[in-house]
Amino acid sequence: MKLFRKRYFNFLLLFLVCAFALSIYFCKDFYKTMLDRAQGYYWIWQGDKHYKNREIHKAIVSYRYGIRLHPTHYRAKYNLANIYVMYEDYLSATEQYKSALEINPYYQVARINYAIVLANALLDYDKAIEEYTIAIEKQPKKWSYIPFIVDNRSTFKHNKGVAYYNLGIAWRKKSLLATRSPIEVRECLENSVEAYNKALEIKKDYETYYNLALVEHLLGNYINAGENYCKAIELKPLNYEAHYNLALMLRTVKKYTESYDEFRKAGLILDANGEGNRTRYIYDMLNNTMVKMVAKNDYNYLVQHIQEESDALTSEVTYINGVLVVSDELDKAMIENFRKCALKEYHKNKKKGKQKK
Repeated sequence: MKLFRKRYFNFLLLFLVCAFALSIYFCKDFYKTMLDRAQGYYWIWQGDKHYKNREIHKAIVSYRYGIRLHPTHYRAKYNLANIYVMYEDYLSATEQYKSALEINPYYQVARINYAIVLANALLDYDKAIEEYTIAIEKQPKKWSYIPFIVDNRSTFKHNKGVAYYNLGIAWRKKSLLATRSPIEVRECLENSVEAYNKALEIKKDYETYYNLALVEHLLGNYINAGENYCKAIELKPLNYEAHYNLALMLRTVKKYTESYDEFRKAGLILDANGEGNRTRYIYDMLNNTMVKMVAKNDYNYLVQHIQEESDALTSEVTYINGVLVVSDELDKAMIENFRKCALKEYHKNKKKGKQKK
């Protein structure tokens, strides 16, 4: 009985060895693929490690070798594409993004980055607009939600907002190329406005409000432009661009008093940042606006305004050891003053005037 069991065990072992040998012979391609994939995972892991440690050249070598062994690893292709963008090798970057999307067409962030490179580096606005639109519309097949761990619904929504914002930029830039057709220019700008408004439905931030205001300004929709410039200023009162462009718009519609206030704020911000050339240009615009104010009999406003500023500085500015020091109260008051949009203050004063009547 023992001899039979021993022979049976030896026969079973021999059978398994032969079966394994035959499987290797007949399925050698499968085993080779599995072995290559395992090695590919190792090299991609090395690439991730080098990428994280900012060892960029080593990361490129590891990713290339890993992708050659595991050509369907779309995340490695995405990371390699991002590295190519860092090196301004945009053609290689688009190849990798495109390859990653062929493997996983639902890879939203890769599609957005691909579109950004197409628009900003290769100036292919039509293709970029197409890719942004796909990124917005193509939802994942499955939603994953584990509280505090993963929620690809919120990630998709955030990325959708990013896609809408960049879609607005692409439409605006495309309008610059459509100079021969005023109708096409307007259509591009209107599409840009629509995209920015969609982005604001997801997230309200300075950049979107400011860029939306710029496009409305270009379209001549001064009321909408003014409202959005003011919203941008409320969010980031110490960014000079919104103050400056609002001042230009107000000057166009001959609201010189409000334009003066916004030019002055833009100049003060630039002056504080040490940007002399831009500051000089803005102060030239400010002086020109002052001339127009005087011509419009707004001279009294200038005198009163300068006197109020002088009184505030006298009471809130002191010298300590020969150094000019601004009090915390004045510092806070200045920021609040910068946050107040001249156009909104104009409408408030106008309403108060009507109520008094």
